Amino acid sequence: MAKHLRSTGSFRKELIAKSREAALTAIRVFNDPQVNFKSETFIVLMIIAWTYLLHAHYREKGIEYRYYRMGLKRRIFDHTKDGVYKYWELERCLNDKNSPIDKNAANNLRFLIGLRHEIEHPAGTVTFGKG
Repeated sequence: MAKHLRSTGSFRKELIAKSREAALTAIRVFNDPQVNFKSETFIVLMIIAWTYLLHAHYREKGIEYRYYRMGLKRRIFDHTKDGVYKYWELERCLNDKNSPIDKNAANNLRFLIGLRHEIEHPAGTVTFGKG
């Protein structure tokens, strides 16, 4: 079977679709009165949504958003233990000089990233209220 080659545009569209789906799911969960873990889920899904959106931006601009180091003649890309490329996380995307996100929005996203770290690695019980 022939391998399907994706164009840059089609992969970018896929990233945008995933970003939209993650954001809409975050809003749906947050507005669902039967969900108790809504703030935490909202934060995690919105970070995913913004990450996909910025990956689409960098892809469109031809900016490499995978982690790599320079070998003698070419880039050597970092991979996970499963062999998948390591892509920039949201904070790395925001810190890049080519980020299209304004300073205030970027600071708000960094605040959410800090909350997400607390969700992932709680020092104790994290309470976000009834939100």
